[in-house]
Amino acid sequence: MKDTTISARQAGMLCTITILANKIFLLPALIYDGVKSDGFFVMMFLFALELCVLGIFILLKKKFPNNTLNFILEKYLGKVIARIIYFFFMMFFLFKMMLTYSVCYVYLKQQVYQDEFALLALICIIPVVNHAVISGLRVFSRTIELYFYVIMTGVLICLAVGLGNWQGMPILFNSTPSEFFLTSFKHIFSFGDYLFLFLIIDKIHLEKGQVKHLVKYVALGIIMVLTLFIAFYSIYQITAFMHNNALSDIISVSLQFNAIGRLDVLAMLTIMFLCYFEMEIFQFSFSEAFCNVFHKLNRKYSIVVFDVIFLVVYFILVGRYENMILYTEGWLPYFSIFTNFLIPIIILFISLPKRKGVRYEKTF
Repeated sequence: MKDTTISARQAGMLCTITILANKIFLLPALIYDGVKSDGFFVMMFLFALELCVLGIFILLKKKFPNNTLNFILEKYLGKVIARIIYFFFMMFFLFKMMLTYSVCYVYLKQQVYQDEFALLALICIIPVVNHAVISGLRVFSRTIELYFYVIMTGVLICLAVGLGNWQGMPILFNSTPSEFFLTSFKHIFSFGDYLFLFLIIDKIHLEKGQVKHLVKYVALGIIMVLTLFIAFYSIYQITAFMHNNALSDIISVSLQFNAIGRLDVLAMLTIMFLCYFEMEIFQFSFSEAFCNVFHKLNRKYSIVVFDVIFLVVYFILVGRYENMILYTEGWLPYFSIFTNFLIPIIILFISLPKRKGVRYEKTF
């Protein structure tokens, strides 16, 4: 048991990574295009909804401290419904991986290579991510734990420099309610930050009083993202929609900083590490869902299937970075309504305690 479980602290770090996923690169510009600087409030609204999902996970973990999600779903909903839910999780994390890869690839192409390097990118990314998944949750969680504070330091330095470039408070409350909710809907696929916790619910070791460790790291991720949004909108104001790499762009006006040199190198390294770890979490989540849809196939099969599907879907159906963004704002939000909200609502009814005085084990 100890060889396969992770602590509340490690789970919190994974949550911080997924909270930052895709929200500190392109998302600020996309949201600005819809509601201008009110994108800050859109993020607050969507984070509030996501915290409800985190609360549902805590309730479920409280009621079923040691059971797998598959056991819980099959017990209450049956095997067919359980497999359908896992299939939706598979597709969700597959496209999350594609979005992360697309954004990271285009960023590095613009900042480093200035040319196409698709084959080199695949050679550098896929084997590393595959190895992390085959090594297991505990191993790559420890790796993330090792690099976590280095990555957070990089993000904090970028935010500090960005706040140092403050150009004044951005104009707020300049969007209509319809624009606000439409923009919120269009970008819900960039969320779903805590869904992977449900897939590994039996592998998270929560003792009494340790929920606060999980919440602490979640709060850290949310504060970082909101700080980035307000700094980004302050610096670029009406041209924010033109800047597609927020974390790097907020320090681009201070590329030379005395003897320190080019600060965009720090942002570049931070983004690269973040993308690697985000993709590891997403592919591992795909693998967990895959193994619960196809019980007779193990994790090695899931990696092979993922790689094949990823290559076929990305290079044949998606094709271009622009298409991936179009899908993210087009049909994927409808898909995310089911994965991000309807499935957690179903799980909420399962996680509620029984009324007839039935007690369940408390672990925290």
